[in-house]
Amino acid sequence: MSDSDSMTIDDSRQDKANLILVVNQAGMICSTTEAPDEYASLLGRGVELATIDNLWPQDLSDRVRHYLRRALRDRRSCSFEAESTDCALNEFLFVPRGRDRLLLIVRDLSEQRQALSRAEHLAFTDDATKLPNREYLFSELQKITDIQRLKEGRSAVISIHVGEFDDHGYALNSGQQDEVLKQLAGRMTRHLRGSNNDSRNDFERYSVAARTDYRQFCVVLPSIENGEDAEAVAARLIADLKLPVDIAGRAVSVRACAGIALFPQDGTDAAALYENAVAAMQDARIDSKADYRFHSGTVRLRTLQRTDLEVELRSALERGDYDLNFLPIVDAKTRETRTVEALLRWPDAVLGTQPIRKIVRVAERTGLILPIGDWVFRQACETLRQWRDAGQADIRLAINLSSQEFVSEGIVERIERATREAGVGPGDLDFEIKEQMLFREVQSGFSTCRRLKELGIRIVVDDYGIGTCSLAHLSQSPVDALKIDNTFIANLETNECDRSACAAAIAMAQKLGIEVVAEGIETDYQADFLENLGCHYLQGFLFSLPMTGSETLAYLKRPAAHGTQSRGAP
Repeated sequence: MSDSDSMTIDDSRQDKANLILVVNQAGMICSTTEAPDEYASLLGRGVELATIDNLWPQDLSDRVRHYLRRALRDRRSCSFEAESTDCALNEFLFVPRGRDRLLLIVRDLSEQRQALSRAEHLAFTDDATKLPNREYLFSELQKITDIQRLKEGRSAVISIHVGEFDDHGYALNSGQQDEVLKQLAGRMTRHLRGSNNDSRNDFERYSVAARTDYRQFCVVLPSIENGEDAEAVAARLIADLKLPVDIAGRAVSVRACAGIALFPQDGTDAAALYENAVAAMQDARIDSKADYRFHSGTVRLRTLQRTDLEVELRSALERGDYDLNFLPIVDAKTRETRTVEALLRWPDAVLGTQPIRKIVRVAERTGLILPIGDWVFRQACETLRQWRDAGQADIRLAINLSSQEFVSEGIVERIERATREAGVGPGDLDFEIKEQMLFREVQSGFSTCRRLKELGIRIVVDDYGIGTCSLAHLSQSPVDALKIDNTFIANLETNECDRSACAAAIAMAQKLGIEVVAEGIETDYQADFLENLGCHYLQGFLFSLPMTGSETLAYLKRPAAHGTQSRGAP
C-alpha cells in the first residue's frame, strides 16, 4: 500500500491526527505518514523493524492488537479511547486498507475534553455564587434517589430562601446583592460535609448544594437516618445564614427560611422531592416565626410527639421520677472495685418505646439536659456521701458530663458548691467527657478542664476511639484517663483489627502517662487480654450489672468486691 492510499482519509480528521501509521496484521509498522516529535525517537529510522510494542506499554499495545485484528476480520473501521500515563486522552482509530493492512490513526483528544469540561462547568455553575445550578442539582438528586431506592435508604432535600436584605434603608445594587448571595453560599457549604465533592468514592458521605433560583438555594443530604437529622442540618444552616453580611463595611441582615422534603415519603424521584421541598419552604415564608417547615405529615406528627416528650421530661423532673444506677469499675490486675460510675435511669413513663438516643436529643435541644444534669450531679454526690458514712472511704465516683453542661456558664462554680453542700470532696470525682468536648477545649487552652483539675477532679475521655480527638490534642491536654469505646471490645476474640486498636491505644496512653479504662467487658478472655496489654481498669457486665444505690453499697461491703466478680452479681 502506497502513502498516497493513506491520504484518502478525511482531511479534517487528518489535520487533527497526531500519529498516522500503516500497520500489518502482525502489528509491524509498514510506513509512517505522520508522526509528532514524541513518537519519532520510538519509531527510529528503521521503521520496517518497528512494531506497535515499541510505542505503548504492554497492556495498551495488547488492546491495540485486539482492535487491529477485529478491524481486519470484520473489514470495518473501529476505535477506542485510552488515557496515557500523563493523563492525555487519545483516540485510536483503525481503518482497513487491503487484505492484511490498515491505517492506525492516533488523535490527541485532550483539548476537546478540556473544552467539554469547561462547557459543562459553564452549563452547570452559577456565576455569582460559583455553586452548581439547578440542572446539576437535578442530575445528582436523580442518581441519589435511584441508589437509595435500591438500598431502601433515606435522603432529604432542603430548599432555602434568603430575602429581605435590610441595609438600614440603603438600597443594594445588583452587584452588592450578588456579593451577599456569594457570602451566604460560602457559609452554607462550610456547614456541609464534602459539599459537591466530585472525587468522592462514597456518595452517602457527601452533600450537594446548589443555587436554584434568584434567592433560593437547595441542599441534598444523600443519606440520613430520619427526619431529625435533616432538621438539625436545616436549623444549623438557617441560624448561620441569618447572621449579618458585611458589604463594604455595612452590615446587611437577611431573613432565611427552609422547607424539608424526605425520601421516600415525600417523593421517590428528583422532581417530586424538589417541588415538595419548595412547597414546604413557601409555607415557612408565610409564617414569619418559622425557620423551617417539613412537607411530610408524618414528620409533623413526629414533631408533635417530640413536644409531648419534652413536656413529659420536664414533668418527670418536677415529680422526682428520675433515678440513678451504678456500674463498678475494677482494677484490671486485682479485680478490686476502685470507682463506680453513675448512670441516669430514665422514668419508665418517659422511656416507654422511645429509644434513649431520641430522649437525649430532645433533652439537649430543649435545654432540659442542664437541669437534669444538675439533678444527676447532686444525687450522685449525696449517694457517695452515704457510702462514705457507711465506711466506703476509698471508692471514687464517675459522672458523665454532657456537652451543654461542660460549656455552660459557671459550671466550675456550680460543681464546687454542689460538692460542698453534699459533704464530699471534688478529689473523689471523675468527670467523663466525650472526645469532641475535649476537641473544643483546644481552642481555649483546655481552660475548663484545667479549672476542674484545680478542684481535684480527674478528667476521663469517654468512648475513646470513635470521636475527633487527635493525638496532638490528647498529648497537650490535662486528661487523666481515657476509656476505650466498647465497640473495640465486643469482638476482641475474633477481630485482629480491634485487638491491634486496643493495643495501640493502651501503648499510646502509657507513653503519655495516661491511665486506660476499657468498658463493655463481658468475657474472661476480654478481661485477661486487656490486662496483659497493660490496661489499668475494666468495666462491664462480667463484674456486675447496673445496680441501685443501696444495692451498690451492699455490693461494696462484700469481700468479693475486692476480688474477681461473677457475671451479674448484684
